[in-house]
Amino acid sequence: MLSFDLERYEIAVLMSIFGIWLTIGQLCIGFIVDLLHLNSKIVFVLSQAVIGATAICIPHCHTYVLLAFVLSLIGLTAGFTGSLRLLITTEVTGREKCKEGFSMINLITGIVFSVGSPLFGLLYDVTKSLKLVFYISGSCQLLAVACIFIICKFIPNMSFNSVQHEPVLKDVESYQKRPAPLDGGWGWVVCFAAASLAFIVNGLTSSSGIFLIGLTRIFDDPVSKLSLIGALLSGLSMLAAPVASMLLVYFSHRTVIILAGLLGFIGAVLGAFSTSIDMMIATYGLIAGVSLGMSFFTGQIIAGFYFEKKRALAIGISNCGGGMGILVANMLVEYLIEFYGPRGTLLLISGALLNIVVFGSLCRPLQYAYKNVEQKESKDGTNQTSVMEDEESHNTGSTRERRIRNERFIMLKETQNVESLSTADKNGLNGECIVRNRKDERSLAKRCSNIIGVELFKNVNFVLLMLSYGFWVLSITAIIYMPPLCVWSFGMTQKKSAILMSLLGLFTTIGEFLLGVFVDLLHFGTKNMYIFSLLISSVSTMLLPYCYTFQYIAPVVCLYSLALGFTVSLRLVLTTEVVGLEHSTKAYSVLCVTSGIAGLVSPPLFGLFYDITGSFLVVFHGSGACGILALVVISLITLRNKFCIK
Repeated sequence: MLSFDLERYEIAVLMSIFGIWLTIGQLCIGFIVDLLHLNSKIVFVLSQAVIGATAICIPHCHTYVLLAFVLSLIGLTAGFTGSLRLLITTEVTGREKCKEGFSMINLITGIVFSVGSPLFGLLYDVTKSLKLVFYISGSCQLLAVACIFIICKFIPNMSFNSVQHEPVLKDVESYQKRPAPLDGGWGWVVCFAAASLAFIVNGLTSSSGIFLIGLTRIFDDPVSKLSLIGALLSGLSMLAAPVASMLLVYFSHRTVIILAGLLGFIGAVLGAFSTSIDMMIATYGLIAGVSLGMSFFTGQIIAGFYFEKKRALAIGISNCGGGMGILVANMLVEYLIEFYGPRGTLLLISGALLNIVVFGSLCRPLQYAYKNVEQKESKDGTNQTSVMEDEESHNTGSTRERRIRNERFIMLKETQNVESLSTADKNGLNGECIVRNRKDERSLAKRCSNIIGVELFKNVNFVLLMLSYGFWVLSITAIIYMPPLCVWSFGMTQKKSAILMSLLGLFTTIGEFLLGVFVDLLHFGTKNMYIFSLLISSVSTMLLPYCYTFQYIAPVVCLYSLALGFTVSLRLVLTTEVVGLEHSTKAYSVLCVTSGIAGLVSPPLFGLFYDITGSFLVVFHGSGACGILALVVISLITLRNKFCIK
């Protein structure tokens, strides 16, 4: 077994370093892509490669300084990859199908998350070695990087414009472009709210490793079972995206976020009074996990709606909260568990979840108006009215209208002034406006298909992007086992492990901020940033099992955190570019479900590997290998675009 002999506070410092660089990566990736005009896919691949390489090196980082450097590198590149995910998704599917695309990618990511952790845990249980975990994790990252790097060598210009976008208003005679987002104003308030939501969500999910150590004090269950709580929090934070997407069809973003906050409060309170691990899994893990997923997904979507030219920067800023949450939550949770125990900590967490209601109230929906109303007679003799958008006024005229079920679905009974028509509802429009006659309503199956975004699967690029996101989620799942790695294998104290997680959050926030700088100000390509971040994170993950001391592991955590910040911030940006703004909710929902399934399966699976092998090597090596696979899938997209494969 590995032994770093670090104190708990030293581990917490390393996690803080990781968080700092993750934040830097998330913040700078937008400026790099937008200002420096770097290709987002190249940056993403490079980041994944760095993560994979550092993951392999982690078990060999015998000094605290070297470990901190590796974590810093991982954090920086992880910030790149995380922020680039949505941006690349948007480029692949287009703005119209961004929601569906990103939702599907998160679905795959969730599946990978759910599988990765228990798988690596099982490998550790079997081999009793953490080195194998980091080796596999980094190898997956490097393998993906190698494949996509070779393809990018022959495909210099990567195009994600293969999606044939269908107009949202299918029952109208003509369709005009949606009014441009504000690119400022109240949008910055929405960014702050989204960042606050990410602070809560990422803080709770990242501290699950610290919380797992605390659970061993009150429960005698195996690690694979105890890790189910963290697996549910991480997995459902993505899997709940389709639920939020369907709710957004009938309710505003604000309403969905407020509902999620109340749901999370109830789940945490019930978990605090749980008498068994099974009850805590069902309450805090399941209910609170759904709450985190609904709030995070909805917050990211509404922030993207307010921006177009500065979308990468806005999303990077909104994702910075996630890195800060990792920075603060791990140290805070470790402190709270020490003084109040796991149950008392859950009561305090319930209060934090209740703040989601406050931040949700700030997410005011965009108000859209319309113009150029035209009427035509359908085959059945009924009148259908085409409503076009007005970018300048919300009230350009008056009409008598009758609403059907949803405020956004309107049917014109009698139009008195067809030159201007006000159709903005009191809740605003959540990405789409469908004007149609009651007799032309689709069947239940077709409507469900439209809500879920089944048509997105016709786009091969989106499917590949979804798979890439899924492997990426598997690659970052091993991070929740970093505190146990440091405490159980390296001999560090729990306080040092908490410090490492705080460093992870700090550098994640930095990465999220830098992403916006790179993309929007420096004009770096979003896909290049995404590729770079994947490379960094994969290498860093594989290096973690070899960083035996706090001095070695801290830099790796920081590097990984930066790459993670980039990747997290890029998810929504790429999704919007791939599917378009009108379909970004559905696409992001699908991607969140994918991520949720991966996040749900991976922690208990890796925990099972640990129970069998007694080593974290399998966990981290497998995690890095998954990151490399993500790069391989991205390279397939480039190859397909290069040769115009349909």
